[in-house]
Amino acid sequence: MTAARIVMNEIKGYHRFIKLMMVLVGLGALASLIRFIFGLGATTNLNDTYPWGLWISFDVVTSVPLAAGAFTIGIVAHVFHIKKLEPLVRPAIITGFLGYSLVCIGLLLDLGQPQRGINVLLYWNVHSPMFEVSMCVMAYTTVLFLEFLHPVSERFGWHIPLRLLRTLEVPFAILAAMISTLHQSTLGTFFLIAVDKLHNLWYNPLLPLQFWLSAIFTGLSIVIFEASLVHKYMGQPDESELLATLTKIIPWVMGVYIAVKAYALAFLAHGELFDRQVMTALFAVEVVVGVLLPFAMFLTRKIRTDKQMQLRAASLVIFGLVLNRFNVSMFGMEQANQQIYTPSFLESVVTVGIIAAHILFFVLVAKYFPVFEHHPEATDYTIPDHFHKIEKHGHGKVGSEA
Repeated sequence: MTAARIVMNEIKGYHRFIKLMMVLVGLGALASLIRFIFGLGATTNLNDTYPWGLWISFDVVTSVPLAAGAFTIGIVAHVFHIKKLEPLVRPAIITGFLGYSLVCIGLLLDLGQPQRGINVLLYWNVHSPMFEVSMCVMAYTTVLFLEFLHPVSERFGWHIPLRLLRTLEVPFAILAAMISTLHQSTLGTFFLIAVDKLHNLWYNPLLPLQFWLSAIFTGLSIVIFEASLVHKYMGQPDESELLATLTKIIPWVMGVYIAVKAYALAFLAHGELFDRQVMTALFAVEVVVGVLLPFAMFLTRKIRTDKQMQLRAASLVIFGLVLNRFNVSMFGMEQANQQIYTPSFLESVVTVGIIAAHILFFVLVAKYFPVFEHHPEATDYTIPDHFHKIEKHGHGKVGSEA
């Protein structure tokens, strides 16, 4: 197969992927509309025993730490002055902004009467962790939006706002770290009220600290995961040298997390720990596959230069984080001899639509805005350079079609 045909197949695959994401987003939007028309009771499997289901477990409790790459890489690059990591900051900010925006949508979907969501601003309940998370998520989404305006200002040549945004770069990074520290940990505080419901393998007073630590190393892993895929599928610059620096930072944070988790399990847990086989199996997979295995991989020297190993280790960390949040918010809440919650079809379609929207919007933003501007060679933001080689040989106007 000639090089031209290979590239054309890549272009067709790219367009098919975009169309697929658009279809999934459309289905998710339709399912959301049905939910708002008929209400939660008619469209979900939520009940008095399990009032928090898939939308909270994934769209909020899981999506918030998965969007943590923005504050983690921002604080590392700007506050600790590791300037060589600067090219990783802007893609992480885009991911964070999209992630938190979709978290807000997930929250609106899960509210029984979303029109009353404004009440959190009108009637302050300063003793509620939900109030603190609500305020912090709104504040952090605003900060991410202001940081997102940086590439927007560059794209449209808005010079005065651009100067102001560059001046506020470090204050924004510090503010983002402060706000994220608050709500990432408070997500764990939610579950401390479930004393007799959350299984003893996960319930302990250090749960907020564990949530915060896991958000940090998962945020850095998300940066590795994202940079690897963007290079592979979007033709953007290879960041493996910069990612090697992150592979040196991640095991330190993971080591602290493992120590805290072990201490909590040994000295702070109460009651029976291994009384239910399903819970034991879930806990074992979470810890061994999602924490210990990638921790061992990050400790090896090979990972500094092996791109595939970096991607595999980051993927395992993400898997472990997702399973941990589901274990705490859903699986660990299930009681013996009690009705088991399973998401309805519409709940699942909405969640798939939210994931597809995140991917679609990131691809479009990366395509049309200077997200990778720190690399002089990355001058074409519409489609990777090797696609345009076809145009020079008369195989179609790829740039206009993309």
